[in-house]
Parts: sequence; C-alpha cells; structure tokens
Amino acid sequence: MAGTTFAHFLRHINPDVEFETYNMNITTMANFRKFVDRIRRGGLLGTQTDLLLCCVDNFEARMTACNEIGQIWLESGVSENAGSGHVQLMEPGKIACFACLPPLVVASQIDERTLQKEGVCAASLPTTMAINAALLVKNALKFLLSSGEVTPFLGYSA
Repeated sequence: MAGTTFAHFLRHINPDVEFETYNMNITTMANFRKFVDRIRRGGLLGTQTDLLLCCVDNFEARMTACNEIGQIWLESGVSENAGSGHVQLMEPGKIACFACLPPLVVASQIDERTLQKEGVCAASLPTTMAINAALLVKNALKFLLSSGEVTPFLGYSA
C-alpha cells in the first residue's frame, strides 16, 4: 500500500508526469516477465526505457532483467546498519555488473533470504537514505541530460 500512496502523492505534486506502479514479487516467472516487458516497452513511445533506477532488494532479479535486454541501470543500496550506501552505474557489456563483480554477500555464496530476519526491519536512517537517494538522482540527471560525467561507482560511509 505504501507504494500506491507514494504514487498518489507524486501525481498530486506532478500532475503532468505519468506514473506506473507495480507491487509484485518479481522473482516469480510471470511477474518477472511483466517487469522485463515494462523495461522493454516503458518508454514514452513504447520503446525501451532510457535508464532504470534500481532499488530492488533481490540481486538475482535485477541483474538478470537488465543483462537480458542490455538495459543501462543505476543500482543503489544501503548497508544493513544504514551507516553507508552506494550508487553504481551498470552498463551491460561495457562496465562490470554484478555478474563479474558481485556484492560480497553474493560472492560469498550466502543465500540473501537468510539475511532477512522474520519480523525485523533492517536499520533505516533517514539521513543515510536521503544522501543515497540524492546521489542516485544526481547521477541519473547527469546521465539523462548528458550533463557531465556519470560516476561509475560512488560510495558513502558515515
């Protein structure tokens, strides 16, 4: 519900912008196909999107979807203790993605699902989230507007 509430708020402050909202588990085959289709045809003219801002929790789903169709994306994440974060440009075939340079947890072959504790929310500090979001948006604007160099990897640590 939080996603639809946020979309409603964004429509209110930006009535000229079109929004699509999806609340689904993209690790199922049917939903994964919907996710990939929206990347392929989600552009204004039914074309592939220019850039995907990815804040998906599941490593495998985000990497597979973007590499499958050659989608450029900015990956963003915050550490479990919310003390640090990163923004990373992923350009299939040009810049190392998670397939070549995986996060430590994946390289260590730890099942991501074991990291999530039932009923426990990972730490969330508004300042860290805001800083990370600002860095993500800044890089996205630089990419979309061809205004300056997009930083391939940017890390933040409190």
